[in-house]
Amino acid sequence: MPCSPNWREENASLLNLLSLRYAPIALSLGKAPPPNLPQFEGKMEFCRMWTEAQKGKAFFATAENHDCLPGMYHLGLLGESAKEAVRRFWVEQVYAHSRNAVEKYIASLLHLNREQVSLMCISPLEKAHFEPDLVLVRCSPEQAMALLWAYTYNTGEVVHGETGTATCSTLVVKPCLNKKPSFTIGDPGGRYIIGLATEEVMVSIPHFLCDTIVKTLELHIQDWKP
Repeated sequence: MPCSPNWREENASLLNLLSLRYAPIALSLGKAPPPNLPQFEGKMEFCRMWTEAQKGKAFFATAENHDCLPGMYHLGLLGESAKEAVRRFWVEQVYAHSRNAVEKYIASLLHLNREQVSLMCISPLEKAHFEPDLVLVRCSPEQAMALLWAYTYNTGEVVHGETGTATCSTLVVKPCLNKKPSFTIGDPGGRYIIGLATEEVMVSIPHFLCDTIVKTLELHIQDWKP
C-alpha cells in the first residue's frame, strides 16, 4: 500500500496546528505488514520502539522482538500462564506495586489477545504504508488539551486518561478496545523509557477520528487560545 496523501496531510496539519516537536506515530495491530515494511531487528520494549519511529524508522514487530514482560502480557502476546511472572515482576523487580495491591491492579486492566495483536506495524504517520489503527502524539499538556478538546467539541464526551498503569496499556490497549482517545502522564517505566521531558505527556487517538479532529482544530484552535 502506498503512503496515503491523507495521512501525510494529517501529519502536516497536526504538526502545524499544535506546533509539535515530534512527528505523530502510526500504529497498526494484528494486520499483515505491507511487503516493503521490514521487521524490527533485535528486542526492545514496545514503548521504546515508538521512539525509533520518532527518529523516522518504520517497521513491524512480533512477540520475538518484545523485551518487556508486562507489556507483552497486556498486549495479549502471553497467555494467563504468565500472570504469576508478571506479578513477581511488578512486586520484586521494579517495586511498582505492593504485594497486597498487585492482584487488584492486574485484574483491573484490559487485555488484547493473540488474534488482535500477533504483530504491530509502527511508523511515522507521514511515512505509513499501512492503514493505522492508532496515532500517538508526544506533546505538552497544552497541546494535549487542544487535541482532546477537538474530540470533546464534537462528541460531548470527557476524555479519560490514566497513570499508575503501563503506558502501553493506556495508549494502545484501552483505545483499541473502546475506540476512544486516551492520554497518560506516564508510569515509572514507560515515561523514562520513552524519554518524556518534565513538560511532556502522550496522547493516543484512534485513527478514524483524526480527520474530524484535524478539521475541528483548523476551525477553532484560535478560539481556544487566551
